[in-house]
Amino acid sequence: MLPTSACVSLIGMPGAGKTTVGRYLSELLGLGFRDTDDDLERDQGLKLEEIMQAVGPTEFRAIEERVVTAIPFADEVIATGGSVIYSHRIMAQLRQYGPIVYLDAPLSFIEERIGANPPRGIAKDQACSLAELYRERTPLYQHWADLRIDCSDPSESPALLAQRIVSESGTLLSADTLRRDHHSLT
Repeated sequence: MLPTSACVSLIGMPGAGKTTVGRYLSELLGLGFRDTDDDLERDQGLKLEEIMQAVGPTEFRAIEERVVTAIPFADEVIATGGSVIYSHRIMAQLRQYGPIVYLDAPLSFIEERIGANPPRGIAKDQACSLAELYRERTPLYQHWADLRIDCSDPSESPALLAQRIVSESGTLLSADTLRRDHHSLT
């Protein structure tokens, strides 16, 4: 069964601002808000970093896929975990629910944000640097995005980024577009 509800999914690296911007965007669009990292933590009864330490990145992604694909999303802005782009099942499902917006923050910004808020459950091998992960994920974010938002201006607040998403989206986030099935986008 194809969804008939309106959703907007935010993708991007950890620290890009998906949760914070998503809360503002949900207010602007009159939609609910969901952070799939919260769903994952609730399902496992652990914080993200504890899940990563316990099972490693491969099993973490498998758990994430199981949890996220079981969610009946409805009329909400969805802040995803940074690793959802590794799962074709997750991304295809999100696309069915509505447009996917990539918050494209530069590596220096990501490093600063993550460094200011450790520990963080990032789905990566211990030997993989944040810069390597950034290079690996960027093409995947670009592939799945219906809209890319440049987040390189550090003076731009999350509220302004949310407003910019709405203004740069054209008809992508219009009420008519959000209310129709998005299965034609897959």
